[in-house]
Amino acid sequence: MRFRSLRRFWFRPMASLVLLGVLLTSGAPALASTETLKRSVSNITQAPLDLVLTPMVALISVIEGMREQDDPVAVRVAFFMPGYIWNAGVNVGASFIRFVTGGLELIPGVLLLPFEADLDPLFSPVYGAAALFEMDTPCCIDVKFGIDYTAAAY
Repeated sequence: MRFRSLRRFWFRPMASLVLLGVLLTSGAPALASTETLKRSVSNITQAPLDLVLTPMVALISVIEGMREQDDPVAVRVAFFMPGYIWNAGVNVGASFIRFVTGGLELIPGVLLLPFEADLDPLFSPVYGAAALFEMDTPCCIDVKFGIDYTAAAY
C-alpha cells in the first residue's frame, strides 16, 4: 500500500519534468512562413475596396471589351447595359468570395505561423487578374484592389 502512494507522489512531478525537458530541447529552427496569414489579411482588408470600386471597374471592363470587339455600333449600344450589369454582378460576387476566403484562411494562417508550411490560395484570381491599384510590398501584405474579375488575364 505504501508503494502505491509513493508512486503517485513522484509520478506527476517526474512526468512534468520529462515533458518540460522534451519541450525545451526539441525546439525547431525558426522557419516560420507568413504567406497564408498575409494573404488572408490582404483578402479581408481589400475585398471591401473591390466592392466599392465595382461600378468603376465594371465600366472600364465593358468599355475595353467594346473597343476590342469588331461588332457593329448597334450591337455595342444594345449590349452596353446588360454587359455592365453582368460585369458589376460578377465583381460584387467575387469580392464577397474574396472576403470569405480571407476569413477561411485566417485561422489556418495563424496556426501555421510557427511552421514552414503554407496553404495553396483558395481564391487565385487575385494574383493573376488586372487591378486598378497594385503595389508589392516586401515586408507587409501586398496591396491589390479594384480587381476586374471578368478579365481573362489569369
